[in-house]
Amino acid sequence: MRLSRRTFLAAVAAGAAMPARLLAQAMPGLDDLVARHVAARGGAAALDRVRSCRIQVEISERGQILQGRYAADAAGLVRIDIFARGNLVYREGVDREGVWLWPVDAPAPTPSAATGAANALLHGAENHLLGLHRFAERGHRLRRMPDETIEAVAYPVVEIVYATGHTSYFYLDPETHLFARRRDERAYHPDVDATVQRVETRYFDHQSVEGMIASHRSEDIDLASGQVLASNRVLRRELNPSLPEGLFARSYVPG
Repeated sequence: MRLSRRTFLAAVAAGAAMPARLLAQAMPGLDDLVARHVAARGGAAALDRVRSCRIQVEISERGQILQGRYAADAAGLVRIDIFARGNLVYREGVDREGVWLWPVDAPAPTPSAATGAANALLHGAENHLLGLHRFAERGHRLRRMPDETIEAVAYPVVEIVYATGHTSYFYLDPETHLFARRRDERAYHPDVDATVQRVETRYFDHQSVEGMIASHRSEDIDLASGQVLASNRVLRRELNPSLPEGLFARSYVPG
């Protein structure tokens, strides 16, 4: 039976008075949380069919509306092309030679020297393409953390230490078991500014595409100031699309 949020919160409040042994039994462990989350995203079979994706996204940042084209595959190859008013203004990605970036005013792409930029690209590909049940085999470590209450909602929290060494905390909606929030300490645009911020990503508008459920709208918040750093809206998501030859090479010119 699906509990209402009010009923869930009442149960949490009652749990505060429970003996520690019974409270531990009432709280789902890591394996249970992962199983619930995977089921909520469409199930292991649906997630395991995904080998690549292509996403068109609208980005609102610093008063600008940008268009992004994102592609990734399970081999860890990634490409992002950013457009403003129809003009290509920025490219970055991971090809077989490593992480690269290409601002519009640069004559050629250059390797990215920022570890954070590489991490963001690599982690993003894992999150878009894989279910949590596959993270351990990819070298990522998961740990069940104590629940955390934010705005009167008690969120189960999963810590993910990626194979890169970066740590993120994911907050599961207690009703849907989908990701509601993610918190990181990182530079928001590491190739431009290495200042580390506490960033929270809030996920909304979960939709099903070919049996896989994912968020189609998100906001990044600077937790120190409460400022909205950027918001993103998925316009189109394709799973296992036919990708153009050479798309992930830094020399590829998007049409």
